[in-house]
Amino acid sequence: MADDTGPPKGEIRFMTPFKIADDLPPSQPIPDVVHPDKSPAERAVARFSLAGKKAIVTGGAQGLGLVCARALLEHGVSHQAIFDVDEGCGERAMAHLDSLNNKQDWKVVFKKVDVTNEDAVNSAVGDVTEAFDGIDILLCFAGITESKLAVDYPIESWRRIFDVNVHGSFLVARAFAREVIARNGSGTIVFTASMSGYVVNQPQPHSAYAVSKAGVHHLARSMAAEWVGHNIRVNSISPGIMNTRLSGGPSQAGLRKLWLERSPLGIGDPEDLTGAVVLLCCDAGKFITGTDIKIDGGYTMF
Repeated sequence: MADDTGPPKGEIRFMTPFKIADDLPPSQPIPDVVHPDKSPAERAVARFSLAGKKAIVTGGAQGLGLVCARALLEHGVSHQAIFDVDEGCGERAMAHLDSLNNKQDWKVVFKKVDVTNEDAVNSAVGDVTEAFDGIDILLCFAGITESKLAVDYPIESWRRIFDVNVHGSFLVARAFAREVIARNGSGTIVFTASMSGYVVNQPQPHSAYAVSKAGVHHLARSMAAEWVGHNIRVNSISPGIMNTRLSGGPSQAGLRKLWLERSPLGIGDPEDLTGAVVLLCCDAGKFITGTDIKIDGGYTMF
């Protein structure tokens, strides 16, 4: 990896003016078929294919991140780097993915990375890009939560939430974008926000978490606007209550009852996120940028 981790050399395009796209020919009564050489079944597969793509997944060693990292591989990603601060989870994730790699031709590596450490992030993203000869997809699942009353919230804890959820997302996305721009490539970034960025998720006192996730929404929109001229799409997903270790313990029994009462579709499974994530990363989603997709079981529609 090069020592220079600063902005890439060459022209940096600003938000305006956008690149002027070529106009399409007049539409036909029956639209042209994309990939006319393929059968309908082959076109269906190609629409959501990630064949040959290379990805980085932060927070990908456990929970929601691991499930979505696995989905990328199932849809054809050939090279994937999982970043996580927990080395033990990383080893278990690698063993899990290796157990699924029967006759598949994917390469997965794990790197212990603290997303709040700027130098570590720049180094890891640079090393992976060089090793993989490019990078196409970034999923940002690294995040933390905490329940504290606002009147009692220590400022150090508040800052830690923002360091991981907002600043960490920014640092990894910036490093990814620098590599894509330097190689004159293209890429897609998917941030993990939350329905808590839209609503006050009572009765948990989640002020820091909620505000940080609202910040992730706008970080995605801001970066989408700034990097559209570099062929980088940026979007986010907003999960609702998901069936993870954070929501399934005995201490959460009372809250689970409230969540079930308030969520029309109940509590989601981590697998429920994968459709939206794949959509945002593949050709089927190539006209989507600056968008947040709620995956909340209808929780926020009231």
